[in-house]
Amino acid sequence: MGLVIAGAFLSSGGGTPVDPNGPGGPPTLEPYFDRADYPQQQIVLPKDPQSKADKNLQLKTFNVSHCGENSAMIFLIDTSGSMKFANKMENTKDAMRYFVDQLGGKSVIGIYTFNKDVDEEIPISYYKDVKTDVDEAIDAMKPEGHTRTRDGMALVRTELRKVIDEKAYPGYKYSLILMTDGVPEIPPPEPRDCYVRYPDPNTAPAERCFAKEQDPRIPNDIAKEIKDRGTDIYSVNIYSPSYASDAFMFPYLEGLLKEVASTPTDSHYYSSINAGNLKKILETVVQDICVND
Repeated sequence: MGLVIAGAFLSSGGGTPVDPNGPGGPPTLEPYFDRADYPQQQIVLPKDPQSKADKNLQLKTFNVSHCGENSAMIFLIDTSGSMKFANKMENTKDAMRYFVDQLGGKSVIGIYTFNKDVDEEIPISYYKDVKTDVDEAIDAMKPEGHTRTRDGMALVRTELRKVIDEKAYPGYKYSLILMTDGVPEIPPPEPRDCYVRYPDPNTAPAERCFAKEQDPRIPNDIAKEIKDRGTDIYSVNIYSPSYASDAFMFPYLEGLLKEVASTPTDSHYYSSINAGNLKKILETVVQDICVND
C-alpha cells in the first residue's frame, strides 16, 4: 500500500514543489493573485462622528475595502453639442481619465454616450479586458447634436438587463452614473412637444426645447425600471452659469435628475459648474459605493 501511494505521489510530480503561477503550474488556471486585478485599498471609517469608536481610541476599528473590486460602474455621458461650451467636454474627459486610473482589473465598467445618436462605446466588461479601448473611447468623445436622454437610458436598460439576467458578474453591485448638461432635446425638424423653450443664439434659429418625447420618465419610467432591478443611479448636472440657456434650464434639469437618481438624493444627485469639480464628485460616488458595500 505504501509503495502504491509513493508511486502515485512521484508520478504526479509531487517530489518537486511547483510554483502554481510559474511555467510548471497548471496551464489552465489563472494565477492565484494578480495585483493588477485589484484597485487601491481604501480605509472606510464609521460615518457616525459620535460613535463609541470615535470616542475611545482602543475601541476604534475600520474596514479596509478594495474599492470597486465587486462593483460594476456604468457611465451614460451626454456628448451633445452644448458640452463643447465652457470646456465642459474636456473637463469631463479629464475626470473620466482620473476615474479609470483608480480601477483594478476586476472592476466592471461600461460606457455609453448620447447626443444626436446613442452609442455603446464600451460594452459592460471587466476593466482588464477593455483598458485600451476605454482610453480610446474617452479620447474620442466629441460633442455634437441634441440630447437624446431617453434613448440613452433605454439602451443602458437593455444592456443591464442582459448582464443581470445572465448573472454575468455574480456578486457585483451595479451603479449607473449619468452625466448631462442639458434637458432632453430633439432637433426641430422632428415633431416635439416642449415643456419649456428658450431662445439661444448658439442654436439659432432653433430654440432649446425640453422635449417631452425624450423625457425618460414617460410614458414609462426607465430610471425606475433600472433601479427596480437593483442598480443604483447617480446623476450629475453639468451646467455653465455663463451660458444663458444652461442657467435658464438648470431648475428643470435639476428636477429631472433628482427624480432619476436613487435615494437618498443628497448622496446620489450632484451639480457641477462646467464639470470643474467632476473628479471630486466621481471620487465621492465611488466612496459611497464602497461604504454601501
